[in-house]
Amino acid sequence: MGDETLNMVSSITTQQIGRPTATEATISERSVAKALIAITLFLVSAHIAALILKYGLGREHAFGFVGTFHMDGEMNVPSFMSSLLLFSTAMMAFFTAAVTPGDRRSKLPWLTVGLVFVLLSFDENIRIHERITNSMRAILPEGFMPYTGFEIPYLIVMGIIGLFMIRWYLNLHRSSQLLFALSGFIFVCGAVGLEQVASVYYDANGLARAGEATLVGDVFVLIEETCEIAGVSLFLYAMVRRLGGIKLASADTI
Repeated sequence: MGDETLNMVSSITTQQIGRPTATEATISERSVAKALIAITLFLVSAHIAALILKYGLGREHAFGFVGTFHMDGEMNVPSFMSSLLLFSTAMMAFFTAAVTPGDRRSKLPWLTVGLVFVLLSFDENIRIHERITNSMRAILPEGFMPYTGFEIPYLIVMGIIGLFMIRWYLNLHRSSQLLFALSGFIFVCGAVGLEQVASVYYDANGLARAGEATLVGDVFVLIEETCEIAGVSLFLYAMVRRLGGIKLASADTI
């Protein structure tokens, strides 16, 4: 169903027996945009500070600051925030499905989007893609894909999902189409494009990405992770913008 035919109030109402008194809270698209920009700037600034401490001042750990805010780390602040951002985007997609009028067929694309982001959120924490990379390299001939691994099955799956959802996408309002396409492009540039560039760099210099970090490599990490965060943030913003903000309402009995 196209945006032009979608005239809804984004609200969740809890109905109880008795006469209700409504309590409503509104989250505007501008507030969401400001929050997402602030989160991105904080993570980027913290990573840059970690690089200055590590390479500029020779502080390998800096009382844990470097490990806590390095964007290529695991179970740290950037990893948690990225996972939370992906999960929030999934919840927003499920919310959109809930407030979309019509039958299950009109809600299915948003449910699919939500499921994809849930899986990406889990992947951010438990690094499923790294296991897939190892499996792919074990299966395919040596030298077939020296700088890649998880990208092949991931792109195949996303291509299949894209074909399934192409009609839904074309029925969206033009502004939503542009924002969703731009967010996807930015995300893929980081997750796939910059990943390949960084892999080529490490291979050309005879370095292992894990355990042999360099300033140039960590700059690649900065750009790559920033693209991923910016892409997801733009997608989340586009969904909120499409609904004209989020209105959460509850009804209490008196």
